[in-house]
Amino acid sequence: MGRVTTRTGDGGTTRLWDGTPVPKDDPRIRLNGALDETTSALGLARGLAPLSLKEDLERLQREISGLMAYVARGKKDAALPDAAGLESWIERLLAAYPVPDEFLFPGDTAVGGALHLARALSRRAERDALPLAREGILAPEAMRYLNRLSDMLFVLAVAADREAMVERITKNVLKTVSRENGSRSSLSRENAKRLLAAMELAAEQMGVPMVLAVCDGAGDPVAFLRMDGALPISLILAPKKARTAARLRMTTAQLTSLVQPGAMLYGLTGDPDIVAFGGGIPLRRGDEVCGGVGVSGGSVEQDIAIAEAALAAWNENE
Repeated sequence: MGRVTTRTGDGGTTRLWDGTPVPKDDPRIRLNGALDETTSALGLARGLAPLSLKEDLERLQREISGLMAYVARGKKDAALPDAAGLESWIERLLAAYPVPDEFLFPGDTAVGGALHLARALSRRAERDALPLAREGILAPEAMRYLNRLSDMLFVLAVAADREAMVERITKNVLKTVSRENGSRSSLSRENAKRLLAAMELAAEQMGVPMVLAVCDGAGDPVAFLRMDGALPISLILAPKKARTAARLRMTTAQLTSLVQPGAMLYGLTGDPDIVAFGGGIPLRRGDEVCGGVGVSGGSVEQDIAIAEAALAAWNENE
């Protein structure tokens, strides 16, 4: 196991990337300290963030890490940060998450607050960079990146607040729907076996090995079948499709358009239990949702066709 204590900094010095010893209050070290604080706050935000933003936050952490290598390069070569790329990224986020006109106070959500903290720390990093820019140690492109970084973190904070609130509302809706479904007529095991048989026959006729799942009105599993040769991932997807259809009272194919950016249920993309592509169908008795079926293993169209075979068998007996 590697050591954490190096025993080389007790004299108040540290080293640049090329091995050059410098005091710990060297402007380059001060700047990297502020950037380290910034990316640490970003890490807190990433741990709190909705799934839809985690990849963006990790990407930004990696960019800042690259910037830190550039600052501490000494006589080594290190790539300049891409300010133009950051600007384009900001514009893409603004298109999806417009910034409101009024002044924003951090704290609407924990993740947004963490990102505003990172933004404030990045502004300190920009101030610490000014002496290095005047000495020619930092290129104008690096200063441009630092200036845009706080803008990026502000836009990410707005996006995170919005995503977190949508996710919270969505989860509350799902809990309400689940409670309502759970209190209604459910699905018997015998009915579930009959639906599995209808789907298995249709899949055999199609010549595609499938995983087939049936759940009750609350989304809890009732019956399950894995055909020989079905894909391992389908073991996960089929039950999730059945559960999604039962809990949301719609087919997973209908859900696809509703979870696109800007659509009514976009926040659902952050729920790992939701599947938003075809193959899940709710089972109704009048206005009541009694259960759902989920199919996975073929193309989306094939999965839908097999699920519809179960729906036809269900409707024959209703």
